[in-house]
Amino acid sequence: MAKKEYDTFVLTDLALVPEEQELELIVRDRTPEDRRYKYRSAYVTALISKSESKYADRLWIRLGRGQLQEKPWSIKILKELNKLEKE
Repeated sequence: MAKKEYDTFVLTDLALVPEEQELELIVRDRTPEDRRYKYRSAYVTALISKSESKYADRLWIRLGRGQLQEKPWSIKILKELNKLEKE
């Protein structure tokens, strides 16, 4: 199975991002099977690590203004959450 790649925006200091704890965040899929869905966003519960090899998938970090960090982190998505309730 090919590595999946995601990206997310971090609006705080990178040193304050908790590692290896369940975390709720919004990620964008950069490698969907159907390229029409590239950058589809999802609200997920995941484990992240600053080590690129800790988890199977890759997570690219963007700062508040969109600057891409040089080295990717790794991510393990535990589940996708439905935060937008239908009325």
